[in-house]
Amino acid sequence: MKIIFVSIGLFTLSFAVFTSCKTEKKMNASNEITYDSISVARIYHLDNDSTKPSCSLKIKYIFPVKYADSNVLASVQQGLNFTLTEDEKYEGLKPQDAVDKYVEDYIEKYKNDAKEQFPDWEESGDTEDYFSYYKTLDTKVVFDMNGILSYQISSMDYKGGANSSTAYRNIVIDLKTGAILNEQDIFLPEYRKPLNAVLTRKIVEQNKVQKPEDLLELGFWGIEDLTSNENFSVDNKGLTYIFNPGEYSAPSLGEISIFLPYDEIGELLKDNSPISNFTGK
Repeated sequence: MKIIFVSIGLFTLSFAVFTSCKTEKKMNASNEITYDSISVARIYHLDNDSTKPSCSLKIKYIFPVKYADSNVLASVQQGLNFTLTEDEKYEGLKPQDAVDKYVEDYIEKYKNDAKEQFPDWEESGDTEDYFSYYKTLDTKVVFDMNGILSYQISSMDYKGGANSSTAYRNIVIDLKTGAILNEQDIFLPEYRKPLNAVLTRKIVEQNKVQKPEDLLELGFWGIEDLTSNENFSVDNKGLTYIFNPGEYSAPSLGEISIFLPYDEIGELLKDNSPISNFTGK
């Protein structure tokens, strides 16, 4: 079956612009990025025989195609390619080429896994589905204002039997430089211990228990030792951390999402950081 690419028309995210009387800065100014997207749906059956196990891959990839600074645009595309594929070899490719190559490599890996892991499938008595792979990659722009781009990739990966996983990966990009921001860019030194305390308290409050140990009965584990994981998004109200299914809780509970308003973590934030327009520091 041929790869199907459906290119969705260019669109520009636009946002209302407001001026803060206090700071005289545009607090909600659009970054004026133009986006395009690639959609892929591909199924491959072993030996091209529809009665045999298969791999199925679906991708929806939103990416920027136009921005005032072409060097920053190229850097952002590279960062998104890497975050989508989790492999540096796709980083320097154009988005379309990165997706094409990723699809090709995914199918080749499935073929190799099939030869190594279940060469005698037909004699095994197991169902076709047991030896089939399914993967979806979806993307979305979480926030796009005032020189900051927050972006999220969600993935579902199934590799036969009980081998399945769901994950969310967030990146925050400084559009002045094209660099991906990390916690050290935003928080003061020695931030980690107090930040972990806030994250732990939020989870306790969300689940209406008295202390971290009480979460064990609900399917959580290790919350008392929880540490920040760089998996956060940014908007003009605060940071949102995500801990993926299985990271500190049973996969059946889904992801842990924790919103931290700026006014609750202000003492941990740097002055004049890339997100200072939102934090007031």
